[in-house]
Amino acid sequence: MSPTFDTHDLPQELCAPALALVGFTGLDTLNNAVHRSIWDAFSNARTADRAPVTFKLLSPDQEFPPLKPRRNSYEWYLPKGILKRNWMDKHLNQLPAVVVIFYDLDWDDPFWNEKKLECASRVHSLRYSRILHGLSTGAALEGRGCRVAVTLLQQAPAALPAGEDVVAIERGNALKTACALNAKSLFVLPHGDHLQGYIIRLEKAFYELSQSYYHQRIKGVRSHLDQLNRSNQQYLFVRHQFKMGFFSELKQDYPLAHKHYTKAYGHLLEIRILENNCSEIKTVAGYINYKLCRLMFLHLNYFREAIAQFRSHIDQFRTRVFGPRELEFEHHAWMCNQ
Repeated sequence: MSPTFDTHDLPQELCAPALALVGFTGLDTLNNAVHRSIWDAFSNARTADRAPVTFKLLSPDQEFPPLKPRRNSYEWYLPKGILKRNWMDKHLNQLPAVVVIFYDLDWDDPFWNEKKLECASRVHSLRYSRILHGLSTGAALEGRGCRVAVTLLQQAPAALPAGEDVVAIERGNALKTACALNAKSLFVLPHGDHLQGYIIRLEKAFYELSQSYYHQRIKGVRSHLDQLNRSNQQYLFVRHQFKMGFFSELKQDYPLAHKHYTKAYGHLLEIRILENNCSEIKTVAGYINYKLCRLMFLHLNYFREAIAQFRSHIDQFRTRVFGPRELEFEHHAWMCNQ
């Protein structure tokens, strides 16, 4: 799962709070004091009443994890393992659910048309890989379903175009068309008084966009379940249920996450344990058990159920010892770690 942890340890990405990842681009925090103050307002003092989001500054030439070819059928697919290495870290730290492009532009800017085209060009570059000399210059968001939003940084005192401001409405619609944005993906942030209030409203809007992204990811994974064969694709049943549980956590839908992790654990117990898969099954079982106990204790108040899950987990694997007798100590070390 993580190259810095052996199988007796819990990876950092497993233990970290599962929060929606929102990426920011267009903020020059080193050379622009206004941009720095905006970033600080978003990233500092993340109290419990703030939206459950992790914000990340993206570089202008940010490369995202490459998109693997989509699988049309699972009929003959046999995975090499149960969970993909670094999959959780990818969704926690590398692949944002929402990318927000910040751009300095007032409604009455004298160079409105030129800046509108420049803003649209930035959105296009983010979405699509650029081809230079026949080679892609970086992994973009194309095909991933990540939400893209634009936030205009303005000196005007109003947070949104007033209903009677015809120019603002027309130009807002023109910008959305040029950037291929839907109606709920264009925002305005005045960098004057009451900045923190505007920030809180914006981050809630970004969080709602992330919810739709993770909801679509869950639907996509669920659509694959009908293609699986229980006789020889048991690993995939565990993997897909784990994925849906993790995406549900990122949505803060803890009952649904608990449901999917429980199913993943149940599918795992159905796999016949042999010497060549014993270590992997016990490792994944430990990961899912940790997720279940943590959810039940911290978010669902299922205290008795959490204790029962832990005891059942220990009982399930207490006697599952495989391999040479001289390596039996590894099993007891794993049990001790549990």
